[in-house]
Amino acid sequence: MAIKLFNLARMTTATTGTGTVTLGTAVSGYLTFASAGVANGDIVFYGIKDGANSELGIGQYTSAGTTLTRVGVFKSTTGGLITLSGSAEVYLPVIASDGGDLIPGFTNPLRGFDTPINLQLNASVAANALTITVTGNNGAAPSNSNPILIPFRDPTAANGGPVWRFINTALSMTLPNGAPMGAANGVPFRLWIVAIDNGGTVVLGAFQSVTGGAAPTAIAPLNEAAPANTTLTASAGVVYTPGATLTSKPIRIIGYVDYASGLATAGAYATTPTTVQLFGPGIRKPGEIVQVAIGVTTSPTTVTSAAYSNTALSVAIAPSSAPNLMLVEANSGGLNSPTSTNYAMVAIFRGSTQLGCPGVSRVDGSVTNALSSGVAVALDAPGTTSSTTYVLKLRNSDGASGVGTGINGDVGGNRGLIKAQEIMV
Repeated sequence: MAIKLFNLARMTTATTGTGTVTLGTAVSGYLTFASAGVANGDIVFYGIKDGANSELGIGQYTSAGTTLTRVGVFKSTTGGLITLSGSAEVYLPVIASDGGDLIPGFTNPLRGFDTPINLQLNASVAANALTITVTGNNGAAPSNSNPILIPFRDPTAANGGPVWRFINTALSMTLPNGAPMGAANGVPFRLWIVAIDNGGTVVLGAFQSVTGGAAPTAIAPLNEAAPANTTLTASAGVVYTPGATLTSKPIRIIGYVDYASGLATAGAYATTPTTVQLFGPGIRKPGEIVQVAIGVTTSPTTVTSAAYSNTALSVAIAPSSAPNLMLVEANSGGLNSPTSTNYAMVAIFRGSTQLGCPGVSRVDGSVTNALSSGVAVALDAPGTTSSTTYVLKLRNSDGASGVGTGINGDVGGNRGLIKAQEIMV
């Protein structure tokens, strides 16, 4: 049962007895339930004041006939439903379990470095530009009766208290056509949306964490614990704010938007995002691990080909989000060069695509069967949520028939391992 909050609702009633209350008119200086936003069927906390008697309970509002059904009573001066005299007042109170921790005020509510209060994130496109708008969680623009509250860290690093900012006017930002944010054509990407405390005025910024475009090289962090600088350049790894460059301002992550298939032309926002997500508990930040999958084998593999061939070392993983990257690491457990002149190479593959840096065995002209640890690492952008398989492949440098290059247990039963980590971007 969802119990809703409304402001300044207080009405008269001529009802007598302990039954359903028929509401009359608004008390002078207050609103009717309907004017305050109460809809037909809404469940509310109500209070009744009738002379020396009062009652606090849960009721259901019905717009036809304008009634309030007394579903249950929490507290009253008589120990149960009070008997109405015909001249009572009915109102919607704020109690502790109904958000009463905000009573001290919007500048210092009884909360710490908490999630924003009454926040909704919206995205729209027009003329290849992307507009991000924040509203109250009812979808209406912020106002004095529909405020958004966002906590920021104190701008002074030595101070540990939160600074709450109150938003009561429309707030949005637009990424113009031609602002690619470091994304590449046709490559899935994510835009983080941050609120920025600009000396008491809240503005919005956007952040794209992956540098390198279609061939990712790094994931930049997004740190709420330190003031940030913003830029007018819509590139990767920096907070973009249209209209002004800001210096050393507290930021707060409020959500992100995804383009799961990318954009045909990066920076031309021809379609709305595939995902709009508020930030909150359990959602990873850029660079954090989302999930890990591990494959192991003790089965040896020997190849005599100069072309990469499959080994028994593989791992499958289904990314939770198309923009996320995969960090794949493999250790063959033993990489053997059977002659003093050739060498073995291992590399990570996704299908027929070779990824990252290969591992190479030791080459020593005076040693046969030189054993090395074959380690390969790759940072991959699979761009899908389908199950994806990574395989460690092996090749022999000279491809000589009968001269085998071996891994995974060829010598001493060594154990090979491959690990795939999904990384939030």
